[in-house]
Amino acid sequence: MDQYVAHKGVYCQVHEVGWRVKLWECPDTGQREVMAWRRKAYVPLGDYDDPLSKVVEIDQSGTELEAERLEAARLRSLARSGARAKRSCRFRIKASGAAHLLTLTYRANMQDYDQVRRDWKAFVRKVVRYWPEFRAVFAFERQARGAWHVHAAISRLPTYFMYQGQQVRSYALLRRFWLSVCGDGNIDVDGHRKNRFGLPSQSFGERRGRTRESLAKLAGYVSKYLTKDYGSGLVGRNRWGSTQNIDVPAPEIFDLPDVPLSDVIPAIFDVRPGEVIATHRIGSFGKFWVLYVETAPPS
Repeated sequence: MDQYVAHKGVYCQVHEVGWRVKLWECPDTGQREVMAWRRKAYVPLGDYDDPLSKVVEIDQSGTELEAERLEAARLRSLARSGARAKRSCRFRIKASGAAHLLTLTYRANMQDYDQVRRDWKAFVRKVVRYWPEFRAVFAFERQARGAWHVHAAISRLPTYFMYQGQQVRSYALLRRFWLSVCGDGNIDVDGHRKNRFGLPSQSFGERRGRTRESLAKLAGYVSKYLTKDYGSGLVGRNRWGSTQNIDVPAPEIFDLPDVPLSDVIPAIFDVRPGEVIATHRIGSFGKFWVLYVETAPPS
């Protein structure tokens, strides 16, 4: 079915003219993504410089139709922003080599957004004094009761830290730092709180009988989780971010001609020796294709 839209003030017919391909790779962590989606071209039905070809906008200010149009535009903008945030968040997690999901909570119903940001910064300052390699991709989220809490994909925790001349379990030290900042609360690593002996459960990828978990799958899950409420955040306030010591490589983008997807995939499908496929998916109606690969984890 032909599609016609108003583009740059003139009615245009939309044509699919080929494929756009994005290649993203982080050699430091062995992560790579290949994505292809349909390119579109807008063919004007008239001359852009001809006043008679211009789209005539009818003033609908204050009408129900105008309100519906503005709401639809707002939702589309939020969807695009959320998709960009999710993609950027995923790239940062993969580039950081994150291994754990850390959650910081308050016992009190703390609903001050500026306060949770200050507390997180204070917590990070304490952590990096004893763990300079600490990396995190973090987000602030409201609980059902309205209280703020923090989620962060973080570097792999060492078993112990040296603290005031003695070895202290890493989980216990992180909890001590958070309590010193927030007064009363808790931390959670990978969904496992302290057990009945007062020690943390085994961390992500270190449970008995299991190999290290897929970083690609962790990044996919966490980026979706961290940005799930992106559209309902505070206006003008960024709900997620990362520490400064994460370098994210820029993707390579190029175009392919208008050929069937069955010809595109073999041309750019690339799984190298020592790599495994984390995600391989074709989108609805064959409009896009994605391939995520990573270095095979040690057995």
